[in-house]
Amino acid sequence: MNHNMYPTRFTSNTVCHFSQSEVVKTGAYLPKYSLSSVDLMQEIQTERKYGLPHDWMSKDMGILSRRISRPDQMPSELACHAARQCLEGLSVAELDEIDAVIFCGIERDRPEPSTAHTIQNNLGLKAHHVFDVANACFGFFEGVKLASALIASHAIRCALVTTGEISTRVALKVADMLKNGMKPEQAKHLWGMLSVGDAGGAVLLSPPSNPYRGFVDFRQRSASQYVQLCHYSWSREGKLEAHMNMAQIVGRGLKLNKQVYQESIERLGWHSFDWMIAHQTGKTSHQHAERLSDSKEGRVIKTFPKLGNITTATLPVSFKKLLASDSLNRGDKIGGLFAGSGLVAGQFAYQF
Repeated sequence: MNHNMYPTRFTSNTVCHFSQSEVVKTGAYLPKYSLSSVDLMQEIQTERKYGLPHDWMSKDMGILSRRISRPDQMPSELACHAARQCLEGLSVAELDEIDAVIFCGIERDRPEPSTAHTIQNNLGLKAHHVFDVANACFGFFEGVKLASALIASHAIRCALVTTGEISTRVALKVADMLKNGMKPEQAKHLWGMLSVGDAGGAVLLSPPSNPYRGFVDFRQRSASQYVQLCHYSWSREGKLEAHMNMAQIVGRGLKLNKQVYQESIERLGWHSFDWMIAHQTGKTSHQHAERLSDSKEGRVIKTFPKLGNITTATLPVSFKKLLASDSLNRGDKIGGLFAGSGLVAGQFAYQF
C-alpha cells in the first residue's frame, strides 16, 4: 500500500483533479445456492393467483436468478469472506496500517455492537476506527465516501469498507405472504421485494499511488419526502411490514441520478465516463445508466441478470468485476451511479 500524501482539495475552476483515495484491492462473496426467478414465481403460483406469468421477472426486470445465503449465515460472515480477498497477501505491517473497518450493509448481525467490530475481531485486525454506516442500498457509497474523506484529511492511513447482504430473508418472507394470497392492489407493492439477492463485498482503500489516480469526486442529493415509497420493518409480534412502490421509487431515483451525473461531469470538465458502475434494481435502471452515460456496449458493468438487486454489495462486486476486465486501461474514467430508499442518489468519479 502506498501512503504518499497529495493535495486533496480543489475548486470548481481547477483543471487537475487530485485523488482522495485509491482502491487497492476488492473482494466479493456469492453464496452457493441460486434460485431462479421462474422457480420463485411458480412456487408463489403467480399465474393462478395474480395473473402474472411465471417468467415475468425474468423478462420484464431481466432478473433470471439470485443467490441465497444459508439460514445460519450472518451479514458479518458474508462480509468476512469478501474482506479476506482484500487482505490476502498483505504483510503484518500492511495489515497494521488499516486504521478503519467500516460495515455498510442494510441488515446487521445485531443492534449492538456494530457489525464492524465482529468483522474486525474475526479478521484479527487492529483498527481504531470501527463502526457501521447505514443508508439503505446507498450504504456502501456512503462508506467509501467517508473513508476517502478520512484518508484525504490524513486522519487514517487505510480503510477496509465491507458489506454482507442477506436481503433474501425478507424476500422469502414476502414470497410466503404472496403464497397465502392477498388482493392484487396489496401485492403490487411487494413484487419489487422479490428482486433482491445475497452477496458480500469489500474494498481496501489507501492514499493514492499518484495524485491523479483514484476517487476524485463524490456528489449526492437526497429527497426525504419520498421516505414512504420503499420500506420494511418488523412488528412487535415479529410480522413483516413491507412496501415498495417500485415504479415511483425507480422513477424518482433516476431523476436524481440524472441531476448528480450532470453536476459531476460539469464539475470535472469531462465529456463522459469510459465505464459505469450502477446500482441495479433490474433492467430499467441498468438501461438508464447506459443512456445517461452514453457508454459503449458492455461499458456499464452488469450484475442483475444472475444476481438480482444485491443492494449495497453492488458497488464492490461490480468494481471487482471491472478491475478483472482486460479492456480496462490506465487513465480510464469510471463513474458510479447509485441510489437508495429515503430517497438518495449519488455519483462518484474514479480515475484508473
